Amino acid sequence: MKRDLKAKLSDLQRTGEVRTGRQYAENLKTGLEYNLFPGEGREEETAFGFCYMRELLFPLTYQHGWSRLSGIDSCCGKSLVLSARDDSLAGFNPRESLFLDIETTGLSGGTGTWAFLIGLGWLEGNSFKLRQYFLRKPAEERALLSHFSREAERFPVMVTFNGKIFDLPLIQTRQILAGLRHTVPPRHLDLLQCARSLWKKRLPSRSLKALEEALLGIKRFDDIPGTEIPSVYFEYLRRGNTENMRKVFHHNVLDILSMVTLLERVSLLGNGEMVEHPAEELALGRLCINVGRIKEGLSYLRRASAKGTPPLAEEAAIELALFYKRRHQWEKAASIWQMAVDNKTTNPMFYVELAKYFEHRQRDYSTALSITEEAIALLKNCPPVSLESGKLNVPSLEHRSERLRRRLASATRFS
Repeated sequence: MKRDLKAKLSDLQRTGEVRTGRQYAENLKTGLEYNLFPGEGREEETAFGFCYMRELLFPLTYQHGWSRLSGIDSCCGKSLVLSARDDSLAGFNPRESLFLDIETTGLSGGTGTWAFLIGLGWLEGNSFKLRQYFLRKPAEERALLSHFSREAERFPVMVTFNGKIFDLPLIQTRQILAGLRHTVPPRHLDLLQCARSLWKKRLPSRSLKALEEALLGIKRFDDIPGTEIPSVYFEYLRRGNTENMRKVFHHNVLDILSMVTLLERVSLLGNGEMVEHPAEELALGRLCINVGRIKEGLSYLRRASAKGTPPLAEEAAIELALFYKRRHQWEKAASIWQMAVDNKTTNPMFYVELAKYFEHRQRDYSTALSITEEAIALLKNCPPVSLESGKLNVPSLEHRSERLRRRLASATRFS
């Protein structure tokens, strides 16, 4: 029995399924030094031991998709505050900003998830430096996080994509578990929040991949899917397999470079440049009005309502009318509702608002009743989901209709 067990272990060692501690260490060192990134990777010593990192240098003339990396030098705080909805970014300087993206052993986060690859990027002279910290083995985590923390503290602004929700909280959890002070950047620009503000109506997905293809001119080939990345790392830990790990490093590089060009696109849009779609004008109109840039906001909404297809154009018109209504500029609001009704819109909201205007502002109960009846007819033909949208439902309008009939009857009686 003992001989059989030894024989089985020997067979497993020959196939690489089981390795001794010495074999593991030799494989790890050789794999990183010669197979993973020859001449690019290096060890750095910290107070907690050694950690491994790789550095790349991209000239700012480097073309990533439709843009060069140099485009972020023109990014300014005013244009970013708009979509980020964060006034603390008013003094944003791209040369004081650190880009962060991580690869992890799972997407759920929590104390059982490691950030085994931490990618950083920043502007340095006429280049964009990209550094990747790699967790060769769990025992090196404290050294890796310590070196990362020291680097991150040099920058007053951190730029991420979904980093407020995922990347940074996960790193902070690992730092706390390692007994280190957790990283808290003075300012944090999360580009996913900007993307949701700007392109929610234009794109069905605001994932980085979707933004790359639709806005940045980037189509990834032979890229490893994010869902496969954890298993690639575990395979590396078990067998020292570096072939697929190189793909993970490359995936991380692409993520960071795309964040750079996406930042430029967000900034340009915030400055009113490269506004290509009515959905972007609608988004900018809302954002500008929310921060008090009223003239710009109204201009964007007017253009969106004039150029967009019916659902989007009508949404912009409703937003425009709502602005005037809130400021008691009733005639301007009513003209928008009336134009939509005259054009036979199928959106009941215009009929309801116009009916309320004639009832409460003009005291024209007959016209208000007629428009209310049109709204009821439209709502009865709408899908059930539309009937339940707030007060915009058939029972509430029938109640309004009955009230208008009573008012008309009362007016006739006393005339």
